Amino acid sequence: MSRTAIISVDGHVKAPRAGYRDYVEQRYLDDFDRWLQAAEESGLPDAGNLNPAFGVEAQWDSDRRLDALESHGVVAEVLFPNGQPFQANRLEDFARMQSPELAAAGRHAYNRWLADFCAEVPGRRAGQAVVAFDDIDQAVKDVHWAKEHGLGGIMMPPLNPGGTFFFDPVLDPVWAAIQDVGLPISQHGGSGAPAYSPPGFASIICLAMEHAFFSGRSLWQLMIGGVFDRFPDLQIVYVETEAYWMAPMIHKLEQFTGMGSDWMGFARTMNRDATMSRSPREYWESNYHAGLSPFNPTMSPIDDLGRDGSGPELFESPEFFIGSDKAMFGVDYPHFESNLPSLEPTLGELVGHPAITEERAHKILFDNAADVYGFDRAVLQPHVDRVGFAIGAKESGPGIPARSERPRV
Repeated sequence: MSRTAIISVDGHVKAPRAGYRDYVEQRYLDDFDRWLQAAEESGLPDAGNLNPAFGVEAQWDSDRRLDALESHGVVAEVLFPNGQPFQANRLEDFARMQSPELAAAGRHAYNRWLADFCAEVPGRRAGQAVVAFDDIDQAVKDVHWAKEHGLGGIMMPPLNPGGTFFFDPVLDPVWAAIQDVGLPISQHGGSGAPAYSPPGFASIICLAMEHAFFSGRSLWQLMIGGVFDRFPDLQIVYVETEAYWMAPMIHKLEQFTGMGSDWMGFARTMNRDATMSRSPREYWESNYHAGLSPFNPTMSPIDDLGRDGSGPELFESPEFFIGSDKAMFGVDYPHFESNLPSLEPTLGELVGHPAITEERAHKILFDNAADVYGFDRAVLQPHVDRVGFAIGAKESGPGIPARSERPRV
């Protein structure tokens, strides 16, 4: 029986609204003060998407956050925004802003704060820098800044109407910079979805039903655009995008890009220098990963997660599947849909499944995320020893210790 812990590939953070003031450039402070005053006078809670049971401080209180996560065996996190300066809609992860100039100022202030927040617990937080693609030169600078300041990846910006499609070669300097610094880029669920209105039940359910499509557009655009042929080491992770669409889309791409496809034939008449030189499965194996969050066994059949998900097995199978080599586990803390604090039954269903060996459980819960996001195992090992849990006893499920058994250090 072995011992492991969870690297959650989906967490959300923000500073207290007023706390961003220390990170905003001097020339934007008057704008910031007006934005802050308007938000406070409106009575809006100082929170983005948040489960009220966690309390607003869960978004920025480092010790409180660690305590909550460690009590469920989570030793490290990949972090996305939960609110930025100058944000117009507090519930958007990649925020719409009042103006392009303030949008850039807000992103830079957020990234500065995020770098400090991650540095509070070195090696345990992989903050995803918020970068826009509307200014290519600035995007390249922001990618290098993220690497130099210890952030763990880049958040894929939304593809909004009028934006640059991900297959457009004009973005090549950005992909090159991301590859050069060795950071992954993460496509987070909901990015690029419409601003549904009026707010209420219909808007929320429309977002729930449609966000996977808007998030998934980068999957086929990057493949079709030959981005991974030009930048073969680029790694992209799909986090909280759901997974039900991935197998049908890979299958559809295989049909469209096959030699006998009418669509492919028509495309070649328009441009004989087709940019897609490999099969969809080959691109998936070399460049794609799935962050299943908040993890639920209905996202991807556990029988499929109990396969290796790469190499001969991926190519010999008649159907596409994600597999244990590509899947990662997210808890989505502190969003309202997080599977904390009721994680143990879900975790038990995963690791207790007959198809999930100890090795595959380690991959999904810890190893894949460590490899993709560059977590140092030696740094995390003392925390795994302290708050991790045993796997391998199928009859009893994961042996997650109670909070009282977990000494804080």
